[in-house]
Amino acid sequence: MTALRIGAVALLAAVAVVAALLAADVRAWPLALDRGDAAYALAPDRAAWTPDTHLGGLAGALLGTGGDVAARRALQGYRRVAGLREQLNDALEVQTERVAAINLLAGPSSSADPQVAARARTLLGILAFSEAADGGGVSQADTAIADFTDAVRVDPGATAAKFDLELLLRLEAPHGERHGSGLGGGFGRTGQAGASGGVPGSGY
Repeated sequence: MTALRIGAVALLAAVAVVAALLAADVRAWPLALDRGDAAYALAPDRAAWTPDTHLGGLAGALLGTGGDVAARRALQGYRRVAGLREQLNDALEVQTERVAAINLLAGPSSSADPQVAARARTLLGILAFSEAADGGGVSQADTAIADFTDAVRVDPGATAAKFDLELLLRLEAPHGERHGSGLGGGFGRTGQAGASGGVPGSGY
């Protein structure tokens, strides 16, 4: 066998190995998402959605799983903040986790999927309102109203955002503090109005 043929055979063998490894990585992703969701239902803080792969993030990139994982991690961060507030933890710890959750939600809030984007913006609004309730000031209430408004603009069917927006406006009205302009105007932290933007549990 000539050197050329030997090289060709070796190349084909290498391609076959890589293809087999890639196929295994592709199969691993749905299992990892399912297992992560199951773990999240039992212990949200312990959930993870990244499989052990042979070729790093290649399969994930091909499948486009980045957005799915980012949305799940964002909800995980949000739930962490909610849990700390319920337990009356140290205010600094709550604020640190709140900032981390906001950063995690930034990606999903700009998703090309209107439902994902609207849900993320709704959670951003809830976080802003919780900060206002913790003494964050009027500006955080304004931010919450704008986030809820953006969520409705992105997805007109976002019932939770509509409810939260109306409730917040009603709460502000008795004090003569109707911030923003409800559905008629205002921009959330994304700086977009009605832009088609971009987790398990509460609809994610």
